[in-house]
Amino acid sequence: MATFIYPSVKRVTSEFRSNTRPDHHGTDYAQPGYHEIKAVADGKVTRSYESGSYGQCIMIEHHINGETWESVYAHMRDGSRKVHVGDHVKQGQVIGVMGNTGHSFGQHLHFELHKGNWNINKTDAVNPEKYLGRNLYAANLKVDGLWGSITTRGLQEALGTVEDGIISDQYKNDVTKMIVSGITFGQGGSLVIRALQRKIGAAVDGYLGPETVRKLQRYLGTPVDGVISDPSLVVKELQRRLNKGIL
Repeated sequence: MATFIYPSVKRVTSEFRSNTRPDHHGTDYAQPGYHEIKAVADGKVTRSYESGSYGQCIMIEHHINGETWESVYAHMRDGSRKVHVGDHVKQGQVIGVMGNTGHSFGQHLHFELHKGNWNINKTDAVNPEKYLGRNLYAANLKVDGLWGSITTRGLQEALGTVEDGIISDQYKNDVTKMIVSGITFGQGGSLVIRALQRKIGAAVDGYLGPETVRKLQRYLGTPVDGVISDPSLVVKELQRRLNKGIL
């Protein structure tokens, strides 16, 4: 699960602090048409106002894993701001619409991400493209090819499901017998396996069978045989990706 999602379209029209614009402390995203702007993470609105430069602008403070971040959404459409100072927002919540207000020469979203709180000199600004769509607080797994409870917790964190280290409710089959985490066998299917199946485009039933494993192997680029061996190449690649936060 991404720590910060993209706030709107992904088409970049002006990069962060490029050679031609070294004082551009954010990234511009633009595309014709009507485009909603969404909060990149849970947080609290610190500003919702009209600025001569930013135009219609919202700023949101985020507290994540003991760190403070602040996101800035500028040049939104007149009358589109949906939140006020002090409001608590959820990741993905619509806060406005892409516009062309303030010091702007065409419809776009000027988006800034600050590691720390926003300040007038933008000293804590970071390149959004290095952070959006990634899990910044990735797992620290031993890459051993063994699917144990720690690997399951890493997968659960990445996919945003309950974090208990257990793949529950599995049919007993040749695949699940090779996983060394605590497993209870029953009916209903596992939440984390359902989330994984949605991620890789497999049929969503919550059971880790050979077809799901084949889909996972294709997704991760390992040999496709539908089996999780002990140790396993597909589990090693899964662990590597969880460690990098790029599942």
